[in-house]
Amino acid sequence: MSDTMPDVPFLAAAEWLPDALMIITSDGSIVGANRAARQLLGTSSDAEHDRSLLQSIGGDREAVLKYLTAGSRTRQPLPGLISLIDESGRSRQLRSTVSVLQPATQTSLAMLLLQLRDRESTPTQFKKLTEQVAQVTASLHRQQQAEEERRHLEIQMLQTQKLESLGVLAGGIAHDFNNLLTSVIGYSELARAQLPASSAVGGFIDEAVEGARRAAELTQQMLAYSGKGKLMVEPVQLSVLVTEITRLLEVSISKKCVMRFDLMEDLPACMVDATQIRQVVMNLIINASDAIGERSGVISVTTGAAWCDQKYLTETFINDSIPEGLYVHLEVSDTGVGMTAETRARIFDPFFTTKFTGRGLGLAAVLGIVRGHNGAMRVYSEVGNGTTFKVLLPAVPNAETVQPASTAEQAHWTGRGSVLVVDDEESIRALTQQMLQQMGFDVTTASNGREGVDVFRDMAASNPLVLLDLTMPQLDGTAAFAQLRQIRPDVRVILMSGYGEQTIDTKFAGKGLAGFLQKPFRLSELRELVSSIVDCE
Repeated sequence: MSDTMPDVPFLAAAEWLPDALMIITSDGSIVGANRAARQLLGTSSDAEHDRSLLQSIGGDREAVLKYLTAGSRTRQPLPGLISLIDESGRSRQLRSTVSVLQPATQTSLAMLLLQLRDRESTPTQFKKLTEQVAQVTASLHRQQQAEEERRHLEIQMLQTQKLESLGVLAGGIAHDFNNLLTSVIGYSELARAQLPASSAVGGFIDEAVEGARRAAELTQQMLAYSGKGKLMVEPVQLSVLVTEITRLLEVSISKKCVMRFDLMEDLPACMVDATQIRQVVMNLIINASDAIGERSGVISVTTGAAWCDQKYLTETFINDSIPEGLYVHLEVSDTGVGMTAETRARIFDPFFTTKFTGRGLGLAAVLGIVRGHNGAMRVYSEVGNGTTFKVLLPAVPNAETVQPASTAEQAHWTGRGSVLVVDDEESIRALTQQMLQQMGFDVTTASNGREGVDVFRDMAASNPLVLLDLTMPQLDGTAAFAQLRQIRPDVRVILMSGYGEQTIDTKFAGKGLAGFLQKPFRLSELRELVSSIVDCE
């Protein structure tokens, strides 16, 4: 029997036709048969796959083989006569017509359609029957294709919902963790400021602060995965960004890997957070190096731009219905082991890894960052043929790229006036109060949004600067901000949150927010933001 199976829709289309129809190979092996043929042979739907037509021949089997061979070599339906032993053991002479469904190749026999009947029919009638079966088959193919597309969309939707749920969880954990880190970093810096520069204890504190900062970077990965990370968006030329970190990329990979760059010049800019996109590039490069392992291999980094239509974008990971248009793309390819379909389906799951532990959120964070930039990703991979990750980011053709402005720390800056700090975390209130008092401000605190509004109402005449937490009981930051604006439309409010600035921009766009302070924050960051607001008065 041949290992090559015909399309099931053909058999399904012929199942209830009155004539006995079999799909056989040119050596007589039965591949499939419709209901009438099974009744003629006296077999079940499974049994006909285990036998040859020759077992049921009541006459010269060699003649039947010659007939089938001749039928496999002609383009026209070939009529004939076949004596068949039916289920009762009687020999019946039936009229037959054989036609080629699939020609023979070097590795497989020809696939034939054999019709058996009692009545007379012409090759023309058989050809018409074959065409009718083909039409039904085409219809079934279309139905199958539509069903496959529906299943693909369903799987994509379930994956989106899963990632969104995990994103909410990751964002919530990062928010709470950032509150804890604010106290650790802030109080450590206040303690360090009380010590002489030569103090050995100061060195220990510096190490503690550095450890907390690394923990804060981990929470940024969690926020990036949730799509709620802080975005410092500006026009960036992707090829320039990759060039700037080339040396860092080369020292981050295995010594057995060779890097090749094909970076498009005059690439359109894209509005991105340069720090987060560097993280994307680094994570993809490290992932490629891990895929190559201890063998020698090549990692290729390519940039370019192309117009992406809706059909192309719907085939990406978590496209969130992004619009068609011009997209800048980054491709990172490796000559590693490649991935199976099962692995490809789970690579962005933060709880799935094919590597050793300790590599962070990796590809999950990459996907979160790309999603936070209204971008998309595609993955191409086959076992033994390596992997390519393609990142798509919306292009801004006419934007002028800028370099991030570096601001010197104003260590000796002092302020004056009153400040109101509203936060439900006692440690955050006390820390922020001490930092601001060190700068020279008179500081009042409130433990929730409702209390903060009441205190501000009593202080409204002096119009204090307000540092307001976003997530609080009784009255959250959003509602409290609205009430503060009702009391004084010109109130200056700095919003504090463990969530990212992207979330804040969505809620407070165009509402007169004076600034945003991402937790955990350092003394220098608080001083810089407050001074920029106070000095502008």
